[in-house]
Amino acid sequence: MRPELEEVQLLESYLRGTLSEEQRIEVNVRLLWNPDWQQKLAAQKLAYQALRLAGRQQLRRELDAIYLRLFG
Repeated sequence: MRPELEEVQLLESYLRGTLSEEQRIEVNVRLLWNPDWQQKLAAQKLAYQALRLAGRQQLRRELDAIYLRLFG
């Protein structure tokens, strides 16, 4: 796997809390000493927030359409 994808996967696991204790410590150390990693983590968090928001908006549209069909 490409190193960039491995980093994304590692940060994703970090955010989900699925890393081993050793891996979590390794990521924490990298985050402390590497501003680039801090930016990557922030970007990944922002991407997840955007996806959650888009999903909520889509769900709201679908529920509104159902409401209109039932009670419209």
